[in-house]
Amino acid sequence: MNLIVNVHKGVRKLGFEWATRQAWKCGMKANLVTRVVGVAKGQVVCVIEGVRAELSTEINNPHHNDEKQGRYVFIGGELWEPNNLLAPAFPSFMFMHVRNLGNKHKYMTDDELLFNLA
Repeated sequence: MNLIVNVHKGVRKLGFEWATRQAWKCGMKANLVTRVVGVAKGQVVCVIEGVRAELSTEINNPHHNDEKQGRYVFIGGELWEPNNLLAPAFPSFMFMHVRNLGNKHKYMTDDELLFNLA
């Protein structure tokens, strides 16, 4: 399962990685997520594959505060950012645009993600 998150507001403050990993208000579906995709202005800017969901605490989230209590942070995995362009296994859908994405996060299967890329 993929979690597609809108990181436009958090990128300046936290950077691509932590804006993507950071404290999302998810339900039990968070435990099914294996890939988190950060999207800014509709464009894929960060991909983290092989993640696991944990409730946000001071130990696993350096940006944790009281308003992030009860939210999930995605730990581990392989990080892909724009600077990794020449690395092997760089995701083919990086920099593509995602259709049908609102301001909130969205769960998608791999097939749904590929279908919504433009």
